Amino acid sequence: MSEASARQTGARGRILDATFALVVEEGLGAVTMTRVADRADVARQTLYNHFSDVEQIVVAGIEDYNQTGFAHLVDLLEASESPETKLDLLVRHAVAGAAHGSAVSDIRSALSPSAQAHLDRHTQSFRMLIESIIEEGIESGDFDPTIDPAVHATLVEGALLAGADLAGRRDDAARVATATSDALLRLLGRG
Repeated sequence: MSEASARQTGARGRILDATFALVVEEGLGAVTMTRVADRADVARQTLYNHFSDVEQIVVAGIEDYNQTGFAHLVDLLEASESPETKLDLLVRHAVAGAAHGSAVSDIRSALSPSAQAHLDRHTQSFRMLIESIIEEGIESGDFDPTIDPAVHATLVEGALLAGADLAGRRDDAARVATATSDALLRLLGRG
């Protein structure tokens, strides 16, 4: 990486960190580009070279968070042998992310509809991942061959959201993950 690239990555990282620190401390509505530049210790021109407004910074930060988690999940799934194990890992990932994801969800809800639509690409990628696990399970004989992968991927996604929400409100996340995983495996036809 060139020295200029390293500086840009460093400035971008400081900008993201400063923005989210301000959001946590004072709420999204209180964050301005001037305050972000001051907190990140970057010139306003540097800030505007990276982002046009606070919402763009927030979207970039959420995308980074989503991409990092998704890449980690894909790595775990690729190392797993059976669709049942993959589904269980998917559930545990969703439940574990509930503690961090609620803050992201709260911030996301304060964004404009166009920014939310932009972030929906992650949701679509996640649903496609679920669908591929279901298809693999049907092909291997682990899941009921009569289920519709697209329909059931949406059902699994809903169960994951519900399980993550429940785990975020309880202190027994492992138990919630196990119950969610067992219910989904029964839904998909494990005998």
